[in-house]
Amino acid sequence: MIELDVFISGENIDLCIPTVEFAKNSKWYSWFNSSKVTRFLEQGIFPNSPEKQEEFMLSLGPERLTFIISDKSEYIGVVSLSFIDLVKKTCDIAMVINTEKRNDSRPYIIALESIARMTEHAFDRIGIERISAGQHVKLASWQNRMELLGYKLEGWHKNKFVKGPEVADAVSISCVREDYLAICNRRGGHCGTLQIKCKSD
Repeated sequence: MIELDVFISGENIDLCIPTVEFAKNSKWYSWFNSSKVTRFLEQGIFPNSPEKQEEFMLSLGPERLTFIISDKSEYIGVVSLSFIDLVKKTCDIAMVINTEKRNDSRPYIIALESIARMTEHAFDRIGIERISAGQHVKLASWQNRMELLGYKLEGWHKNKFVKGPEVADAVSISCVREDYLAICNRRGGHCGTLQIKCKSD
């Protein structure tokens, strides 16, 4: 297995720096070929390949920050901040977890901490003031978990998700620094049940 450098170390996960070599020689590309993994994503209509994953890596610019998620034993997903605007201090957050061979609850733990670490990084190290995201309406249980980190429902979009014969509603969510810090302060300087230290300065 290709070993990636760890950029952010967590309790259950590490966020690692992807490389072109990893894009070419790992199974990262295959996550987007799984109908289970891409069930609620726009990806999965056309096949992905190592070459396309390499192209993605080479196209990354300063407006996007991407990390590979490790559960301390294997690489299980990818999380990113995109459309980073340092003038408006805004960005989007997104994540894909490879659930192909997992039927337990551990992916939820990994997913929540991955979002928590990226949220912390966005607010405390980049200086972002607002993080936005969108998701399929059927991911309501995931939305409930995101609320632990300060993400709130903002909008309901009729028939926004279109994939093959499926047309479904989507929701938009966001987290602003004020709400994030309020949660941290209520929980003794930590965010949710995860030991994520939050800065108030």
